[in-house]
Amino acid sequence: MYRTLMERVLAGAFSPGARIDVNEIAAADGVSPTPVRNALNRLVGAGLLVSHSNEGFFAPILSEQYVRELYDSSAALLGFAIARAANVRPPPKSAPISRARADGAIEQRTEAAFRDIMQLCANTQLCAALDDIALRLRPVRVHESGVIVNGAAELRRILRVYEAFDLTELDRLIGAYHRRRIRLASELLAKMQQGDPRPAAAARPAGERA
Repeated sequence: MYRTLMERVLAGAFSPGARIDVNEIAAADGVSPTPVRNALNRLVGAGLLVSHSNEGFFAPILSEQYVRELYDSSAALLGFAIARAANVRPPPKSAPISRARADGAIEQRTEAAFRDIMQLCANTQLCAALDDIALRLRPVRVHESGVIVNGAAELRRILRVYEAFDLTELDRLIGAYHRRRIRLASELLAKMQQGDPRPAAAARPAGERA
């Protein structure tokens, strides 16, 4: 139940501020309210939901500052991993592109790619910190394609440079990736409020928001 509900939350199934009805979920899934409530409490502990006394569970209302800080933290951790790799002699090797990074939704491919890059720092605690940030960013990232039209091409460039182990260019691309999203935080939040993670209209010029 926990994983099922977590996937719903991460996929943006609940609009920001929406109340999550325990009994409604229990009836729809054919279970008792107790495992649903337990799962929701775990999601509160993970920072993916909020609860209010005597009011129940709610999808969090994210602030622009919070979203910007998440992207900024992701950039800082990845930048550190790249810098550390650049100072290692002999330098570490980049991993080949795995199927996990070639398939799936853009947000999942992004998380997998950044997880691989983060491993260049050879520090499991910092890798875990990036995983936590990625989890909190997932509900935002599922809406990126509604605001950023060339995100898939952007990720492909990052992966090509990573495979080539051009750390200087990788650092530049990672920085540009995150600065772009920090700049568009208000639009990403507006897209989340609509609760509709559809791609942006094809009519938008490819160079827009670059």
